[in-house]
This record gives sequence, C-alpha cells and structure tokens, in this order.
Amino acid sequence: MKRFCILSLYIFFVSLLYAQTVEVDGAYRWTGVNKSETGLDYVFVIPSSSQATIRFNSTSGSPVNWYRFDRTGINNKTPISNGNSLTYSSAEKDYGYVIEQGDASIYLWLSTYKEVSSLYADEEYANQCEDVRLAGTGLDIAYYTVNGKWKGVNRAVAYKTWKWDDTLKDLKMVEDTVQGLVSKSGETVSLYAPAPYEKTLFTVIDSIPYKGWNGAIKTFSTSDEYEPRAILMKAVVSQQLRDAKNEWNTAPEDGSFGGSAPVEMEFKAYVSGDNYYAWEFMQENPSEVDDPIVDAIYPDKILRYTFKDEGTTYVRLKATNSYCSRDTSFTITVGESRLEAPNIFSPGTSPGVNDEWKVAYKSIVQFKCWIFNRWGVEIFRFSDPAQGWDGKYKGKLVPPGVYYYIIEAKGADNQNYKLKGNINILRPRN
Repeated sequence: MKRFCILSLYIFFVSLLYAQTVEVDGAYRWTGVNKSETGLDYVFVIPSSSQATIRFNSTSGSPVNWYRFDRTGINNKTPISNGNSLTYSSAEKDYGYVIEQGDASIYLWLSTYKEVSSLYADEEYANQCEDVRLAGTGLDIAYYTVNGKWKGVNRAVAYKTWKWDDTLKDLKMVEDTVQGLVSKSGETVSLYAPAPYEKTLFTVIDSIPYKGWNGAIKTFSTSDEYEPRAILMKAVVSQQLRDAKNEWNTAPEDGSFGGSAPVEMEFKAYVSGDNYYAWEFMQENPSEVDDPIVDAIYPDKILRYTFKDEGTTYVRLKATNSYCSRDTSFTITVGESRLEAPNIFSPGTSPGVNDEWKVAYKSIVQFKCWIFNRWGVEIFRFSDPAQGWDGKYKGKLVPPGVYYYIIEAKGADNQNYKLKGNINILRPRN
C-alpha cells in the first residue's frame, strides 16, 4: 500500500512537471470530443482560408515526432517532422495529427469550418415525438476518429419551446438553445434537436466564428415554422394528510399514495398546446397490462377525488394528438378497515394524559357514536372518528363511574361495525 501511494504521488508530480497541451493558431477548439470514444485529445475547427499552424506546448526537453493521418485512421499515419520542433506550420485541414514525445502521444484533428447555407425540418422523419431531424447544406463539420470513423461537430440550435418552471409551478414558453447532434447516414448528414412543443423556427447558431475570424456570430434559420407534434406533460399529484393521533394511517412504503380511507387526492395536469388529455382510473396496473380496462375518465386540469374503497387504484394521466401520446401513472392504495374502542380514561386528572375517550381506527368511511350514562340518558354523540369525548356533559365533567357507548360504522372494505361496551371513568377522590 505504501509503495502504491509513493508511485501515485510520483506519477502526479511527473505529470505536473511535463505538462503537454496543443494550440492551433486561429482555430476554435471544440470541447465536445469524447476521447474514450474517438481516441482524440483535441478537435479544432478552422476557416478554409486560414493557414493552420499547430503549436505543441511541453515542459519536457525530449525529442518530438510528428505524424499525419487521414480519414482511414492512425494505421496509415505518415511521419511529417521529427526532432525538437514544437511547431508545425504546414498543417493541412481535414487531417489528423499525432505528436509523440517520450512515452506520451497526443492525437488531434483539424476540421474545415462550413457555414450553413440551407436548413429545413424533415417532415417525413418518423420519431418526431422525441426529436426533430434537420437537413440542409453546410451541416457537416466533420472529423474522424483514430480508427477512421466519421464524426460531426455538434452545432448550436435555437428554437421556441415549453418547459416546466419549478418556481412558477407551471409550463413556461422559452427560447432554448441546445447542442444539436450531427450524424451521417450514407451520404446524408442530419442535425437532430429535441422536439419542440411550440410552433417555431429552427436556427443554427455558429459560436465558432469568434475573435480573429473577422465576423460576427453567424446564424441560419429554417424558412418555415415547424408545427409541433411532441407533447410536454407534467402531472402534480398531492394527498391531503391527516394528523389524528388515533388513526392508523401509515402511508405505503413504496412511495405511492394512500393509507387509511378516506384518501383525499388532488390531481393537476399541465399539458402543452391544444393536446387532448384526461385522468384515467383503472384497477389494472398500466405498466404491466398493455391495454388495461379504464373504469372512469376525467378530462379535468384540476381533479379532486376522494378514495373510499379498500384496494388499489391506478390513475393515469394520458395526453394525445394525431401523432404522439404521453402518459404517467400513480398508485393509490386504500387499506382495510379497523376499529377498536377503549374502556377506560381519566378526564380532569392529568391534563393532556388520557383525558379524552377516542376510538382507534383505520379506513372508516361512515361513523356514529352515542354515549349514555347508567340511566340510559344520552350525554354525548359524534360522527367523526378522529374526535372523542372529553368526559363532560353540559360543559361539566361527569362523575367517575361506568358509562356506555354504541358505535355504528362502515369500513372502506364494506365491513359493518356495531360495537357496544362500557367506559370506565377513573378519578381519584380528593
């Protein structure tokens, strides 16, 4: 372990001592290159009219060897210079270069900049629910990997769309800019951008022409606005929670909704454009059943619903148009009922401790309770199981002794309860 630490420190300090970087005069360094995928350390983009001069910066005095390779990869690399020169001033564009010094090698590619001269959205593209394929000329600023695979420099694309705003808690129209993915199929080069949710023009923005390129940032837009197919949908679902200490109301452990009935829910739908949407209620899990039976449909933006029946209900928000559909589902589980009544309490003895008679319950959707004294006189009644009796009659504490209750209730699982029993009020003699 000690040797490993010493070796790691040695490698770290040696890498600092012999730092190596590359610059190309007048070129733009594209930072999107993935070395693990391409084998390249650098990709530079340079105007067609500029002379390419590569400058190798190294703090080591070891000899430097230069090689050039074409689009077939480094298997056909050709030596172009050797010795101690750290500058190569005759670099050709659209070639790759290898700089070797000692045991280290740096791989780079020089690409010729192209200006977009035509741009349009491909209406025949089949995946318009997810992204848009842009076609035109001048899209392909190409480079090749060390293994000879074609790659394209991604280009910035601007357009209007909708996004979810966490601050506003609503959808918000924005003008977004993303790095569009340039790809090639056969001889066709395409630019892929995320599908917009608003009617918009697509604009390629060249951030490549910058200082030293003698010109402002260049843009090129589609001539026709794109009609969106994709659907942006956001569902906000919440459950009204109760804090009655005498209710067994344990929420499901899997992050779904539910617990003790009645379960009061609020469903809010946010959907872009004029797309149709509705809340669908079903007993089958839509993630497990391809075409579940829908029991009820509610085409409401805000839906408030109370679940009173024991069991699991799946609620799906589904949005559709002529091209695309989106959906998301939520699980609401109502537990079976339970009802128990105590037979002893001590009101007026220790405030806050056992000074109220309450039932313990779960998933009780109908409830009535009557309390009587030993002579059959009704002294209290209530219809909310979360409430209780404070041991008073006409505002005064009743004497200690035996009292009686009758309860009629119904559970979310349709179980009927008819309970009766005695209540013993204990209070020490003064």
